Amino acid sequence: MTPENGTETTEAAHMDEVDVNPAVHRATEPDEEQVLTELYGAPDADGVFRGAGADEDDESGAEDAE
Repeated sequence: MTPENGTETTEAAHMDEVDVNPAVHRATEPDEEQVLTELYGAPDADGVFRGAGADEDDESGAEDAE
């Protein structure tokens, strides 16, 4: 077993404890959208607060590491 498999198994065991609502990224508190906008800028067309440069490709064309 690789560490990645162990992590995936551990995470899967806790899926019933997290919010899996498809709108989980949307603001739910009155000031949450204001705070997120101050931190990350306006949300994109999907309503996701991605932050500056999140959708810009670098010269290599590679995805950013997480």
